[in-house]
Amino acid sequence: MSIWNVVRRTYRRLTRRREGAHEREAAATLANVPVFEDVPRRSVRALAEAVHARTFRREEFLYYESDPGLGFYVVQSGRVRLTAASESGEPGELREVGPGELFGECALLGDFPRMATAQATAETRVWGFFRPDLKTMRQRHPRAAAAVVEALARDLARRQVAMARRMAEGGDRLRAKRMVEGAPLPAGQAGDGPGTQPADER
Repeated sequence: MSIWNVVRRTYRRLTRRREGAHEREAAATLANVPVFEDVPRRSVRALAEAVHARTFRREEFLYYESDPGLGFYVVQSGRVRLTAASESGEPGELREVGPGELFGECALLGDFPRMATAQATAETRVWGFFRPDLKTMRQRHPRAAAAVVEALARDLARRQVAMARRMAEGGDRLRAKRMVEGAPLPAGQAGDGPGTQPADER
């Protein structure tokens, strides 16, 4: 056996070990994300194979409000602050995301711009999953891809209904129902109003 073949085999073994550690770490984190708690383990493992690890320094931006969106992130360690511009243009904090939490998933399901700015508040490691990854996953693991998309859609629907209920409690029941059903709002109600701002970047 030539030296080159020995080097190549050694490299492949080391690469497989690194990939295996990457997938195990990602799967352990993804399995504890509430959105994916009902997703089969096999599908979570397929998702873990597709995510990308990214590290951001303290105060570094992951993306800015109105940027083109490509997919979601799950925090492995550290924290991310989500902010959005208010009516006056001043940034307002929406929430802070910690380990095991997901954000930015609307961008995976459609060509939507980012609704918030995401900034690391400490050195932060995240797992990213983007639309090209979803396309590849649909080809290689169609059932797993369907399970992931279904879980995200279910969570978005749950939050949409919760938003409508909060609006209805504020005395605007018909407007809330129109928003949930996708009906056009009457003139004068299409702009921003109570309850129409996103609860967070999602």
